[in-house]
Amino acid sequence: MATLADIDAAGDAGAQGDAGRRAAVRPTALFLKAGELRGPAPYPVRAGCRVTPLIEAADMYPALEEAVLAATRRVHLAFRIFDPTTRARSAAAQALGLPDWTAILRHAVMKEVEVRLLLTDFEPVMAHDLHAKSWSAFHVLRDMAATLPPDRLEGFEMIVIQHEGELGWGWRQLLRLPLRVRIARVLAELAGRGGDVDALLHARPGLWRRHRLEGGRLRHRPGPAPRIWPATYHQKFAVIDERVAILGGLDVNERRWDDHRHAQAADQTWHDLSVRLEGPAVADCAAHFAELWNCEMPRFRAIAGEWMSGTDRRLVLDPLDPVAPPPVPLPLPEGRATVQVLRTRSRRDPSPFAIGPKPWIRELEAAHRKLIFSAERLLYVEAQFLRYGRAAGWIAARARQRPDLNVILVLPNAPEEVAFDGDRHPAHQHGEWLQARAIGHLRRRLGDRVGIFSLAKPAPATDREKAHTADRGTAFGSGVIHVHSKLLIADDTGCLVSSANINGRSFKWDTEFGLLWQDPDTIRAFRTRLWRQLLDRDIPADLDLGDALVLWREHAIANVQAKPEDRQGFIVPHQIGRTRRFGRQWWFVPDDLV
Repeated sequence: MATLADIDAAGDAGAQGDAGRRAAVRPTALFLKAGELRGPAPYPVRAGCRVTPLIEAADMYPALEEAVLAATRRVHLAFRIFDPTTRARSAAAQALGLPDWTAILRHAVMKEVEVRLLLTDFEPVMAHDLHAKSWSAFHVLRDMAATLPPDRLEGFEMIVIQHEGELGWGWRQLLRLPLRVRIARVLAELAGRGGDVDALLHARPGLWRRHRLEGGRLRHRPGPAPRIWPATYHQKFAVIDERVAILGGLDVNERRWDDHRHAQAADQTWHDLSVRLEGPAVADCAAHFAELWNCEMPRFRAIAGEWMSGTDRRLVLDPLDPVAPPPVPLPLPEGRATVQVLRTRSRRDPSPFAIGPKPWIRELEAAHRKLIFSAERLLYVEAQFLRYGRAAGWIAARARQRPDLNVILVLPNAPEEVAFDGDRHPAHQHGEWLQARAIGHLRRRLGDRVGIFSLAKPAPATDREKAHTADRGTAFGSGVIHVHSKLLIADDTGCLVSSANINGRSFKWDTEFGLLWQDPDTIRAFRTRLWRQLLDRDIPADLDLGDALVLWREHAIANVQAKPEDRQGFIVPHQIGRTRRFGRQWWFVPDDLV
């Protein structure tokens, strides 16, 4: 049985000149097959699907709302971030007088639709504010459920779940004192915020057993070394009636709301992509949700019970029931696309000195590699991170095989936490060091056959935006646009959209979900529409892909040479020098953590 290392070795050997690899890609050559990788068999390749790309939240949010409001049986949601106070955007929701997602979900439940939400939890000690956001959403929706009539109380269920990959027991003991200091600092920070400290703690159940009130002041409560969860559920998808799925890079909250104009302040911009999927592959999305829900439900009860133990606080967890397998037969064919849904999943490493989970299902990593090695003339990539050195190696190897191959990369000017918060944590520095190294490898190997770009607003930076200049929140005199998309397109013949970044964390640790599809007409139309929005110019539908990189490079250079207010579209060169200067290798930060 081949491993990823075996596949890499075969690909690198092929880069030496296997003439047979120059044959056209067969329709099924991109997709994963049973037995190709270790672990469970991938979901089957499904013909007869329809894939509708959703560019920006302005496309995705109304599409998701309309699908949920049209549901007749089931709504299953799995998101990293889901804020139920997010304002409704669709005409359908507005026509029903539904102001936000709390109202939308209640409306669905009242229609006798089964609604379930699998929401990511975050590390209570190291990421307590994100932990609080997840549990604040839980409390808002549990309060909503409490208003349901008795015959609909079973209609809404919710899990807020930690990933099963934990820091090993040995590390927890060695880090006991630093973790105690960290918890004390978190408690002091919360006390220093003023206001209702009890409300702040109410949204942080992971800290309930870690504090006590002493003389009216919050103090650390001694106890066993806390459990630490370095991995997370990073997927973002929804399945409605086993008929429609929406998946990709977008979560649901106001921070991610943006449209194609990107007219907001730089620290509020967000460029991202998802897709609407119809047809037989939706059954695989439903099966994936059911498997995760049924696996995590007992863990959710156990972790919540542990947090409540020894305290006077309680969480209302029920109702909680297993999800039945999706019905058969498969959904009817809806289009001409051939689709395979793909995953990253990992498991708990029982080693006492585990620093993270054990990789298990690595389909998205393998799919990235396969799509890269299918490219003949143009590989187009949008990525929040490019930190996986092997991926840079795959691109370089394919470029050696195909002298006519050009590569366009679109990356954020800087990570969001760096650009807008000024965060210089070693994890960010190490991640940027990895990215600078990957980009440097591509530039050395491909030369002018690779173009690396970022997005910036076609307007002078405001005073608010100029405050972020030192942290790369501006570029060439303009506020930047944050890039969060996860997209690969090879020659308009194959396209991959997912929640996975190009880093070890998404390929090995976190739970991720996405799809790979073939439908040249739809992919070409999608790429053309996307480029028209990014470049704000006409892009011929029959553009020769061999000319694309020159077009992008000339456009970016013209934008830099023009005044910000005279620029066309958002494309500017990526400031790799600033990335390199910020980056720093830290020996204690695992590559797969960032």
